[in-house]
Amino acid sequence: MRKITIHSLKGKTVKDYGSLLFLLGIFFLPSTMLIGVSFLLPAFLISTLLSKKSFLKDHWNLPFIIFGLLIILSAILQNYFFKNNYVGIWDSKLSLIGLGNWIPFIWVFWAVQPYLNSKSKRRSFSLVLIAGTFPVLITGFGQYFLNWTGPFETLNGLIIWYQRPIENPGGLSGLFSNQNYAASWLNLVWPFCIALFLDKGKNFFKKTITFGFLISTGIAAFLTFSRNAWLGLFTAIPIVAGKNAFKYLLPIIMLIILMLFFVFSPLFEGEFQHLVRGYLPGKILLEFSNDGYEGLDITRIGIYKSALELIKKNPLFGIGAGSFTEIFFFNTSFWKGHSHNLLLELTLSYGLPATIIFFITTSNILYLSSKKIFSCNILNISYIDKAFWTALFFFLISQLADIQYFDGKISLIAWILMAGLKNIIFEKDYKTYF
Repeated sequence: MRKITIHSLKGKTVKDYGSLLFLLGIFFLPSTMLIGVSFLLPAFLISTLLSKKSFLKDHWNLPFIIFGLLIILSAILQNYFFKNNYVGIWDSKLSLIGLGNWIPFIWVFWAVQPYLNSKSKRRSFSLVLIAGTFPVLITGFGQYFLNWTGPFETLNGLIIWYQRPIENPGGLSGLFSNQNYAASWLNLVWPFCIALFLDKGKNFFKKTITFGFLISTGIAAFLTFSRNAWLGLFTAIPIVAGKNAFKYLLPIIMLIILMLFFVFSPLFEGEFQHLVRGYLPGKILLEFSNDGYEGLDITRIGIYKSALELIKKNPLFGIGAGSFTEIFFFNTSFWKGHSHNLLLELTLSYGLPATIIFFITTSNILYLSSKKIFSCNILNISYIDKAFWTALFFFLISQLADIQYFDGKISLIAWILMAGLKNIIFEKDYKTYF
């Protein structure tokens, strides 16, 4: 399509406005999905209209298009052709509604690439993403330490934040519905905090600001008391910072292991151990002691087995989106919001072929981008590029034990990160966009 060259009084092109709208959308996204998408949607429309390369001619879109067609076919079959064996338990229309968690992002994956097709653009994205997380940190700390529950409003009521009180034991959730979603968001942001702190050439003031975000994000992630968050805090450091990080990280990990061993091992049972335990938050005690597993209605393995049994009933096209929760509750009287594994959930919803295509495509993007980002033969690879890879890699790995993907903010950022990695793979092909 011919390049549009409409200029404003300040000489800005439509392309410039698209970039500005994109960054504004990223900034507002953590605080309010509605305003964030209100900026992002026109930005994606602009990039679509200005793109010199057709959506269908980009061969990297092909597997996602096939994936999209398969899940649409599954939803249609489940609604209009297959017999619903769970009438009164599960509504087949949920499969059509569930397409919204996948289909729009196939377009987003392509439309966002022009805004991430250089190191400078990816760095700008990183800065704005971290800055936009500031309200999450402030409200989260206020919730945890000052018992802020809201509602809080700004922009004359345009933005209203609700926060739930922290249950005892419980963790920081901030602007998210629970601490696991907050932990997932902070884990996505954490690698970028590391990358910006490690960036060379900053003056003292900028270094102090980036260090402040690094520490604040790390503490907030820890206070979610999510084991995924704790694991993400440690694994991101050596991946982003490189091998040299191990000499600092390994002693810290060993110290933490020794402390946990002392606090929870029966070998050190006694008054001093109980005294030390008294200073630890109750949630930590539950995460690392047998008490945290007492009274569980079903184990994670039991959930996976139930999901696999349901998949066997229709492996090609799935049972339907949202079916696991209702069927599992009907069979066990235990309520679980999902199957706690994104691949199992996708297979349950739309079938094994669609899941295989999605898994192979995303894995290939991670693999090919890692070869370029972490290759010793390529100089001047930025910490930001490493952060892109680390954030998406750990997010996808974490979705194998829990699912936060269905939070719109989180899924949107995940697909944006994937688009950034696709750009990194084809660094020389950036000229085909805009």
